[in-house]
Amino acid sequence: MASPFGSFTLNRYPLHPDQTLLAWCSADTLLLEEVWRRQVPGAGTLVINDAYGALSVALCPQALWTDSKLSALALRSNEQINSTVHTPIIWSTQLPPASPQLVVMRVPKQRPFFEYQLQQLARALPEGAVLLAAGMDKHLSRHTAQLLERYIGPTQRCRGQRKARLFTAVRDARISALGNDIARYHCEELDAEVHSLPNVFSRERLDIGTRFLLAQFHRLPPTDNVLDLACGSGVLGLAAYKHGLARRVGFCDESAMAIASAKLNAGRIFANSATAFNFYHSDGLAEYSGEPASLILCNPPFHQEHTVNDLAGAHLLQQCAQHLPCGGHLCMVANRHLDYMPVLKRDFQQVEILAVNSKFKVVLARKY
Repeated sequence: MASPFGSFTLNRYPLHPDQTLLAWCSADTLLLEEVWRRQVPGAGTLVINDAYGALSVALCPQALWTDSKLSALALRSNEQINSTVHTPIIWSTQLPPASPQLVVMRVPKQRPFFEYQLQQLARALPEGAVLLAAGMDKHLSRHTAQLLERYIGPTQRCRGQRKARLFTAVRDARISALGNDIARYHCEELDAEVHSLPNVFSRERLDIGTRFLLAQFHRLPPTDNVLDLACGSGVLGLAAYKHGLARRVGFCDESAMAIASAKLNAGRIFANSATAFNFYHSDGLAEYSGEPASLILCNPPFHQEHTVNDLAGAHLLQQCAQHLPCGGHLCMVANRHLDYMPVLKRDFQQVEILAVNSKFKVVLARKY
């Protein structure tokens, strides 16, 4: 990546041999060019939602505020490649540092998460502070400038360049109202209300793929220890515990807000069972430190950031095969158009399709 701050070698994470996409985009370079023009030192900047470290490696900022463990791991890898200092990482469930000289932000995919971040920044930024936000044209909402105006202050919508656009917002003296960060819905399978923070998948209703997988639970073998991989708000793992499928459940997700939501729901719904649950904010099972599980439940993501493909899901399935003991099972649900069968048949000795409907299939894979 060529930038005013120098040229850098950057890789996406996880690194796939057949990956052809770059670890940066025009939105990143627009932001770096504007920071260079303003001559703000990197130590005075706060970077937000840096997908693979392009902004942080170039700027060496005060901190990176992010929800994604994958983004944090990408940053650490690219810092090592380029011999740059380690940027402090602040998770999205924590407050951003107060009074940075300049905020440099990639506009996130989820609008509730964008609004949450702007609300928190409005509390942290002093009057006159500048927020630079950018995204690719095809991913930006037509409401981006309006939201910046609502929470931060007067906003300039800059001319689009290289299929990307930059916004400049200046913090004014307004008092921004704080919204309700938690979405709630009643989950019949748990007979309880599920709570989710702003960056959690399907936060306002039970995902139909998850519902289809839950309907197959009666066909699964009970076990002592179950893992809910890519857990989101934790419905699969909590339902497994409620219906006697597991005595202990581990929840794994790369989103800090997903892990916080799963922990919140476990504590609310099973207040007297705290010792039955463990939580891992990690790249899938890469940093799992609990006892081996003989059953893994998974509704894998089929996108990373705005990129839609089956690489993220295949990455998790490979981890499952490495983790499961002989006789262990993986039960997953996936969109019918995603072909995970080659990966499953390569890494598991028995693969069975439990159920199929017009949109999804539930697969049970066993390792011998």
